[in-house]
Amino acid sequence: MKSALVATAVAFVLCLSVETSFAQIINIGQCPEDVEVVQNFDVEAYLGQWYEISRYEQTFQRNGECTQAHYSVNDDGSVRVQNRQLVPPSSLFEQEIGRAVISFPDEDPLQAKLNVSFGGMPPISSNYWVLDTDYTGFAFVFSCFPVSDNIKGENYWLLSRTTELPANAQDRVEELTEKFLIRRHIRVTKHDLYFCVNEGSTESTETTETTEAPETTDAMEPGESPNSHAKVEDKRSKRVYP
Repeated sequence: MKSALVATAVAFVLCLSVETSFAQIINIGQCPEDVEVVQNFDVEAYLGQWYEISRYEQTFQRNGECTQAHYSVNDDGSVRVQNRQLVPPSSLFEQEIGRAVISFPDEDPLQAKLNVSFGGMPPISSNYWVLDTDYTGFAFVFSCFPVSDNIKGENYWLLSRTTELPANAQDRVEELTEKFLIRRHIRVTKHDLYFCVNEGSTESTETTETTEAPETTDAMEPGESPNSHAKVEDKRSKRVYP
């Protein structure tokens, strides 16, 4: 009976992920009710370059390494999401452009919940919750939604402004991990590969593409791109629609 429920849930979520462009870890149980996100969320401070430290594996990220995200502002005030990764042994970086809006822009204080979508789909699902961030070092991102009364789907990403998690963030990350995550599902992202030498680049296009990492024999440390300081519209006064 349990396996049948899980199979049904997996089929449901695979269909749902076509709409949200996210694929979740499927677990038995209900979403936690005590999920607190960052209040008075500062969108502008959150913009810029982030490196993925770990994640729940996603269909669209399968086997990806050297993973990074760059957030900037679109002309309409929404957030432009630029994700890049490569899948070894390939040396080609894959890139995908998405769009994000604040989930509840009229709430005060402003909550760190966003609707993120890719592939031109409208960002209609609140699927990116920032549980904690100091904006300059780390961000712990999680979301959960019910599939049925006893089955849930979950997303998780741990981000850092550099390719290593700051030491002063480790205790807080451990606290949130213990409370919300299932450790066996956590996948650590590699940034020490030869191919990662080009991961500091934030050049982008409007469509998914691949870019080849340069050939080199020198061992290089991944570079850190400067944060964007573009202005952001007040999401509490204007909801952005596709």
